[in-house]
Parts: sequence; structure tokens; C-alpha cells
Amino acid sequence: MHYATEEQRRGTLKILEFVRILKDADVRVSPVEVIDVFGALGHVDFTSRAVFKQALSTTLIKDYTDIPIFERCFGEFFDRRPADEADASLAVFRGAQADGAEGEGLPSGDELREAGDAIDAYIDGLPDETLATLSARDIVNLILDDESLASSSGALGMMVMNARSRRGRSESDADEEGDDAALTFIIGRVRRRLRERNIGRSIRAREEYLLNKYIYQLKPAEVQEMRELVRRFGQKLKNRISLRKKRVKHGGLDVKRTLRSNLAHGGIPFRLYYRDKKIDRPQLVVLCDISSSVNQYSRFMLLLTYTLQGLFSKVRTFAFISNMVEITPLFMEMDPERALNSIFTDTSFTYGFGSNYGRCFNQFIDDYSDSLGRKTTVLVLGDARNNNQDPGMNSFIRIKESSRNIFWLNPDRRHLWDWSDSIAGLYAAHCTEMKEVNNFLDLSEFIDRLFK
Repeated sequence: MHYATEEQRRGTLKILEFVRILKDADVRVSPVEVIDVFGALGHVDFTSRAVFKQALSTTLIKDYTDIPIFERCFGEFFDRRPADEADASLAVFRGAQADGAEGEGLPSGDELREAGDAIDAYIDGLPDETLATLSARDIVNLILDDESLASSSGALGMMVMNARSRRGRSESDADEEGDDAALTFIIGRVRRRLRERNIGRSIRAREEYLLNKYIYQLKPAEVQEMRELVRRFGQKLKNRISLRKKRVKHGGLDVKRTLRSNLAHGGIPFRLYYRDKKIDRPQLVVLCDISSSVNQYSRFMLLLTYTLQGLFSKVRTFAFISNMVEITPLFMEMDPERALNSIFTDTSFTYGFGSNYGRCFNQFIDDYSDSLGRKTTVLVLGDARNNNQDPGMNSFIRIKESSRNIFWLNPDRRHLWDWSDSIAGLYAAHCTEMKEVNNFLDLSEFIDRLFK
């Protein structure tokens, strides 16, 4: 590819590098979208950060749920880049030049940029397996030991030769003398390149860590991260399920219509006809224990339910501790975060001491049995710890018999079911399935499987 100026070449490479970072962060970017971004940038005022950012977002991001990831990648890659692309160590060279050392062979700004690009290219050429096992200092040593770099013309070759004599010195001493500027520059450039390469991977690794972490073990700061992640991940799950349903456009082969329509061809089925397939959207009833033992877990479940409710023809949500209360209207009247805060500060759920599953199931049959039907899937969320009270089995069995399926998502470890005051096994015998679910990834996989 021909570039009119060196700046255009460098700009193109940076955009392509940013695209790679988005892909590393699990954002899908197609070749067509890459072409679109270069077409759009030809009409963009690069002096306006907001316009430049909007151009990238509009052309590269097609799924709005990826916008938070785009924002993080953009901030990490563009906003944190050192000014003039020369790292902090460029100040050392400029300081030496300001002291009148112009004639001592110190590299110019352009030469430093070329040297930095060469270091970037060297790091990019290393296998990912190697980069995963080496520290920044290890990579600096590889650069200094590379004879092809040391013998190359230009600033990098000179810097490598000068830095070889200084690499035994500590980094804290490196800024004390101008001669150490070469080693300081190489170290800084290697570290920056490694950080840039890992922006997307770090974001994805952080998400995977949170999705797989036991919800009970989340720290307060992680809970806030998870709330945003649940919204985004839940929307992605909803989009994937909706797309899967749209692709199933027809049912089985309509043999009679196919044969009748192909009589003109001697009965050879040149054109096939299928029966229309009605996409069934089930009804959902959620019974959610919000007692302190499953408080955090319930929050994420209710937030996910709110995100996914468009997949169901009707959703009714009930919360309980020792008293069953319908909370469906709350999600219609206010945003989900406010609704959740209202639920968990409401005192109308408590009656007596601790969770009382039996009393709540009895109350559900008495007051809300109209929510059940042959299309209804019931999701129960709770640890089945009933505080040694009546389990209300007759009412629970009636819930099962009046619905299509009943699934119980239990955040307790399986080996703790039926231990102490847990009566999980008693309820499990009448469930379509009772599943151990103690992180968000387990929860989303279950929901995904529910629609297959």
C-alpha cells in the first residue's frame, strides 16, 4: 500500500492496531467495518477528539452492547498514549540537546520515532507464547542481545550498542546520566508496547474472571463492575437467542403441498414447501428468595430477568423471605437499579424469622395461582434453607402440576444440599431440574440452554 506521507502510514497502523485491541476484547469487527472506518476518517477533523472517537464508534461498533468495551479500549489506547509518541525518556534526549550536546550524535525526534517503531515491530514479531512467559526486562535483554538490531543503521543500532554497556545498572540509576537515556528509552518503549498489546486481553480476562467468580465472593468494588457486566452480557444473550429464533423460519417439510406444486415437473420436487412454524414465546414466573444468605445472588438474577423479559410473552416476578410479594410492577415503574434497591429495603417480605419456603409456596397458590398455565416456566431461585419449618410440599407439587416446567437454581454447593436446614433434595424430586448455579456464567448458560 502506498502512503502519501509518513504520518498517514503511522496513522493507518495505529487504527489497525486499535482494531486488533477491540478483537482481543471480544468485540466482533469485520473486514467491511475496517474499510468503513478508513472511508469515514477521510472526512473527519482529527483535531476534534469527540468527532474522531464518534467516527470510530459509528463504523466499528455494530452491537450497542459493545459500546462500554469500546469506551475502555479507546481510553486506554488513545488517551493514555504519551504525547508526541516518544515516551517519557524523550525528555532525557531533549534535555541533553538543550544543554548544547547537539553534536554528540544524539537522535532527533524523527529518529526516536523510527527506533520506537522498530522496537514495536520486534515485539510484535515474537510468538504470543513467548510474550506470555517473558517480563519486560527479559524482552529488553533479548533486544540488546540481538546482533541484527545492534548492527542496524540508524538510531536504534546506536542506542542498542550504548545500552549494552548500561544494562547492568538499576533502573533507578538510569536517569542520572545522559548516557543511560538509550536504555531508559528501550525499557519504556517495551513496557508501553506490552501494555498496548494487552489492553484488549486484559479487559476480556477481567470479564472472564468476574463471570466465573462465585457471586458470594465478590468484593464491593467488583459488585459494581458486575452490575454493568450483567446488563451487557444479558443483552448479548438476549440478542443471540432472538437471532437463533429468527433463523428457524419454517417447520417440517409439507409433503402434500410440495408434490402438488411440482406435478408440472413430473412430481420431481424442484421446489420445496415447508409448514409454517410458530415461534413459541413461553411465559415465565420467577420466585426469588431475597434473604440475606442469597441477597447478592438474587440481585443479579433479577437484573438478568429484567434484561431477558422481551424473550417471553409474559413475565411475572415474585420475591420472598417469609412472605410472598409480587414485584412485577416495580420493574415497569422505574429503572431496574432503583427497583432492586426498593425491593431489598422493603420490610413487607419479612414475617417471623428467616426464610419460610413452605409458607411462601402456600401463599403463592392461594393468591397467585392464576399466573400458572401450560406455557409457563417457573424459575425458583434460592438455597432451600427452610429453617426447619413446614416445606409446603402440597403447594409446591401443585405449582409443578400447573406449569410446563419448574427449574430450581440453587447457589449452594451440591454437597451442601440436604445439610443442616437445607431441604433441597425434597424439592428437587419434584423439579424438572435443580441446578447448582453459583456464578454468573453458570446462570447465563442455563438461560441459554432453556431456549434451545
